[in-house]
Amino acid sequence: LAAAARLLQRMQTEIPLTAAMQLALSAFDGDTLVLAAPLAPNINDKGTVFAGSITALGSITGWCLLTLWSEREHLPCQVAIYDARFQFRKPLSGDFTATVTLPDATVRAGLVAGLQRKGKGRVGLRVVLADAAGEAAFLEADYALWRA
Repeated sequence: LAAAARLLQRMQTEIPLTAAMQLALSAFDGDTLVLAAPLAPNINDKGTVFAGSITALGSITGWCLLTLWSEREHLPCQVAIYDARFQFRKPLSGDFTATVTLPDATVRAGLVAGLQRKGKGRVGLRVVLADAAGEAAFLEADYALWRA
């Protein structure tokens, strides 16, 4: 949890949008990360969460999880999203979260092997965005990682 809190603090300095969105760490157990944001700074003209805030939170949550994972594996990497598909099922009407879990051990082992052998790798993640009413949007994204 401490590593995730430090990363979020660093992000709020290096990526000003995250501070403006008032992102906060909700939970991190080493495999699953949950980031949260309040409605007020992310509101649109309809009184719901702005789609740009939804896409930003989804993308950032995946980036954070992979950054934390690479640091834990002693393979510090640059991480960037390179392909993203969002599905918006219903509006988010209140404070909202993004939840993402690392892929299974086989996928992670393949990623480690690629990073050790070629210095780069790719991995897909699914991020779920929700508010108090439940799941509302989904991000299916591929991220590129390369050794720093």
